[in-house]
Amino acid sequence: MHIDKPPRPESAAGQVVGLFFRALEYVIAACLAAMVVLVFSNVVMRYLFGTGIAEGEELARLCFVWLIFIGATLAVREHGHIGVDMVVRRMSPAVRRVCLLVNHALVLWALWMLGEGSWTMTMIGLDSVLPVTGISTAVFGAAGVFLAVTMSLILIADVWAVLSGRAGTLVDVSASAGHGE
Repeated sequence: MHIDKPPRPESAAGQVVGLFFRALEYVIAACLAAMVVLVFSNVVMRYLFGTGIAEGEELARLCFVWLIFIGATLAVREHGHIGVDMVVRRMSPAVRRVCLLVNHALVLWALWMLGEGSWTMTMIGLDSVLPVTGISTAVFGAAGVFLAVTMSLILIADVWAVLSGRAGTLVDVSASAGHGE
C-alpha cells in the first residue's frame, strides 16, 4: 500500500516533531561517520601495526544497531518500507481503509511484543557491561524500546488520520499502481 510522505508540519507541535526527526537524521549520519572511522582505523592499524583500537569494535557495533533502528523508524515515518499492493489497489477506498487499519493494528501488536522484549533486555542489561568499553549492555535493548515507541506513535498518528478522515492519499494506492515503484 502506498502512503505519501507526511506534509511539512505547520503547527508548533508539528515543528517540534519535525525537528526531532531531523535530529534523528543527524544521529544516523554521526553513527555512520563513526562506524567508518572506527572500522577503517582498525583495518589500517591491524594491517600496518598488527594492533587495533579495542574499543572500536564495540563502539562500531553499538553505532550500527542504533543506526538500523533509527533508520527503520524514519522509514516508517516516510512510509518508505517495501509493500506489496497488488490486491489492495484493486479494492474500493473503503476496503483499503479497513486493510490499512488491520495492517496497522497487526504492526502495533508486533511493536508491543518487540517493545516488551526490548524493555526486558534493557532491564537485564543494566547489570552487565561490554567487556572493553564498560558501556552498559542495556543500550542495545534501549534501541528496541526506542524503535517500538516511536514507530507506534507514528502508526497511531496514521490510524488517527484515517479514522478522522484526514488521511487523504494515505490509503490511495492508485499512484503506485503499474508505475514500477
